[in-house]
Amino acid sequence: MLILGIWFYLERRITKQLENTVYESDIKRFVLITRDGERQKEWCCKGACSFLIGKSSINHEVDIDLADTYYMEYVSPSHAVLNYVQGYWYIEDLNSTNGVGLKKRGEEYALRLKPMTSYKVEEGDVIYISKVKLLAR
Repeated sequence: MLILGIWFYLERRITKQLENTVYESDIKRFVLITRDGERQKEWCCKGACSFLIGKSSINHEVDIDLADTYYMEYVSPSHAVLNYVQGYWYIEDLNSTNGVGLKKRGEEYALRLKPMTSYKVEEGDVIYISKVKLLAR
C-alpha cells in the first residue's frame, strides 16, 4: 500500500511539472523567398499566436500579405492560417483555390495539404502558398 501511495504521489508530481512546462518553438520568423531564391520579407513570430496568410484589400486584412508577390494571382484572400499551439506552429489550408504545400526539411518533394487539416511546421520547412514560398526559420 505504501508503494502504491508513493507511485501516485510521484505520478501526480510529474504530471504537474509537465503541465507547467512552457514549450517554445525553434521557429523565430517566416521568410518570403522570391522565385530567384532571395529573401524578400520576414515576419517575426515572437509573441504571436496566429497568422492569417493571403492578400489584403480595402475590406480584408491579413497578417502575412502576399498581394505584392510575383504569383499573387494564385493566392486567395484568406489562403491559409498558421497557429501556435503548445510550443509548435501548425499550418492549415483554408479551402484555398490553389492549395497549400509543405516541404519538410530534408525532403525532396512537398506534400499537398488537405483543406481544413492542421500540419506541424518545423524549423527549415518550406510552406507553399500556391507557388509562393515561405521558409520557417
